[in-house]
Amino acid sequence: MEQARTYKGIEFIRISELPQDQQEQIRNIVSTDLVIKIKTDSELMSDCIVYNDYVKWYSSIYTKMSPAAEDPVQSKPARAKLLTRLKHRLLPDT
Repeated sequence: MEQARTYKGIEFIRISELPQDQQEQIRNIVSTDLVIKIKTDSELMSDCIVYNDYVKWYSSIYTKMSPAAEDPVQSKPARAKLLTRLKHRLLPDT
């Protein structure tokens, strides 16, 4: 899990600074409503996510989808149901 950056009291992560596999998965799963822009004195970062949302995604979805975390005994339908429940919890409008 990546460490938070802080700007003016906002803890966040930049999607572009995540490992490649996390970048791909988070872009496919997380609602665009959760992506925020942060304007500093020197740049506009348009690919940020509040750190708490990243932590929820990481612990609830990413670690469950990661090949290292897969349980070979658990069936694919059960994993699909879990993923659907987690997506609805994190992305209520889907």
